[in-house]
Amino acid sequence: ISQAVRLERRGLDASPACRVMVVSMSLQALSLVIACVAAAFAARAFSAPSSWLASRSLARAPGRGSVQTAAASTNLGGSRAVSGSAVASVLSGIALAAGMVRRQRQQGATARAATVSNWKKRVRRIEGGRAVFDVTIPKPLGLVPKDFPNKPGVGVAKINPGGNTDLLNRKVLLEDGEGMWVLEGDEVVAVEGVNCEGQKLEVVSAAVKAVKGDTITLTLCRSYTKGPVKIIWKPSMKMATMKRDAILRVCEENLGARVRYSCEDGWCSSCWHAEEKFMTVYRICKNTVPPDWDSVMPFVLLSALEVKNTKGLMIRNLMQADGVLPPRQD
Repeated sequence: ISQAVRLERRGLDASPACRVMVVSMSLQALSLVIACVAAAFAARAFSAPSSWLASRSLARAPGRGSVQTAAASTNLGGSRAVSGSAVASVLSGIALAAGMVRRQRQQGATARAATVSNWKKRVRRIEGGRAVFDVTIPKPLGLVPKDFPNKPGVGVAKINPGGNTDLLNRKVLLEDGEGMWVLEGDEVVAVEGVNCEGQKLEVVSAAVKAVKGDTITLTLCRSYTKGPVKIIWKPSMKMATMKRDAILRVCEENLGARVRYSCEDGWCSSCWHAEEKFMTVYRICKNTVPPDWDSVMPFVLLSALEVKNTKGLMIRNLMQADGVLPPRQD
């Protein structure tokens, strides 16, 4: 149900897959309840002695009178109490486990929602599917600016590995630091609060060089529905900037993110990764970078082991990002 809600929020039509998921999870929950109830009754039946056997034992015991009868009744009542306490323990354990699972899922959903909300708060969205934000970078910046080829203005053409902009990105993206990060294609619209939107590279470069001090604050504008997407692979912590609709396997092989491949159709689950924000599964050998991804946020992919260790979920139980169901095995 939660997977259906997430996909509905993203505007994806996955109703057949969602229905199958809901029915499957409902049947699993029902079978679990039936098994627990059966186990409780079985425990009660085996632990409680038969009243007929107790009466026969009293009839065969000579000369003991009412004292033995009272003792037998006490033993019978005690065994029933033990049986009742066993059943109560089983049921309370089931309730406790269900509560823990429910709290873990709620906490995980809350954490993911807070993460998405936090990214949205770091920028100011304006018309045309654009987001404006500030970044403060130590000198030298460690990036290559260039004039846009098809429109006025200056954009970030390249981020030098190991430079100050790259270090800022790693702090924000990999270490959960505060503030925003820089993406190739971002437009420089102001330098230290001085507007330079639509200007030539010579004007923007002169404004940057005129800044005194050890840091420079740039105001950047990003088209979050177009342009490239920043991809992060966990647990290898590799980063890359890729075009939308690019094959994820190409990105992984260029970075060496250590993804295993064991089939040709994508259903062996060896290469499956889950996207961190919405927890939908991507088959790395087949799927592509989402064309509608909000590039204000990085596109973070978690391996199956990382999903289990950090989210407590089995990746096989998550919804496929494209809504495709696995082929039947029969």
